[in-house]
Amino acid sequence: MRMYSTPGLWFPLARSALVALPLLLAPWQPAHAEPLGRLFFSPAERALIDRPGSLRPPPAPPPRLDGIVSPSRGAPTLFLDGQAHPAKPQQIHLGSSTADVRSPDGRLHRLRVGDPPSAAAP
Repeated sequence: MRMYSTPGLWFPLARSALVALPLLLAPWQPAHAEPLGRLFFSPAERALIDRPGSLRPPPAPPPRLDGIVSPSRGAPTLFLDGQAHPAKPQQIHLGSSTADVRSPDGRLHRLRVGDPPSAAAP
């Protein structure tokens, strides 16, 4: 009895094993890449993120609202820290004696007449 081998069946399997064996034996090395957390920020924004928190200036306190003058005709006036400032009618809430005021750092505060600045909610 004679045995015949079929080389067409063994060649693809042997070739696949020869290709896979070096890949399996190669040492696994983790990639050393920068985390994506800062990738989409500009260089100036990254510098602010990297700066320690103690170096950032604290936010400026809101101004003190000393008074509101709302004439029947004309623009209303707010007295902030003892100085008169023109206001828009949408800023003033006469029923509750409050006004919406934007501080120099850009935050919006609702101030009540006579309240100390620390009691104002940002």
